[in-house]
Amino acid sequence: MTPSDTTSSPWEAALLAAPDAVARLAEILGLEFEALKLRDLEAFEAVQEEKNLLLQNLAQLAEWAAPQSPVPLLWQQLQDSLRQSKQDHLRNIQLLQRQLQAVKGTLQALQGESAAPSVDLYDRMGQIARRPSAWGYQLA
Repeated sequence: MTPSDTTSSPWEAALLAAPDAVARLAEILGLEFEALKLRDLEAFEAVQEEKNLLLQNLAQLAEWAAPQSPVPLLWQQLQDSLRQSKQDHLRNIQLLQRQLQAVKGTLQALQGESAAPSVDLYDRMGQIARRPSAWGYQLA
């Protein structure tokens, strides 16, 4: 065994474990999306630590695998799954940002500040509440 074999073996072991890590990441992103849809903050927070650890480990593995010549076949095979995970992650970020905007708009409306035009408030009957500024358009 040469010295280069001993230094690359932890990376090779990580590469062999990568398919399971990528599958778990996809599962966590699905759980995260469901938690965001249900606005279950506890479930969302529960998966963050594991998700961040997986992302960090996969990023380190990518830094090792990308400059290899040739790039390991197993790493190449994981690229489609990693791209899908990236898309799922971006979807979750967008959903979270939309929910934050809705909360901010509601808080502004409750505090008497002008609400963002894209935020609708509902009355007790489930109808869109009329805003004082909207009357001018209805009267015209």
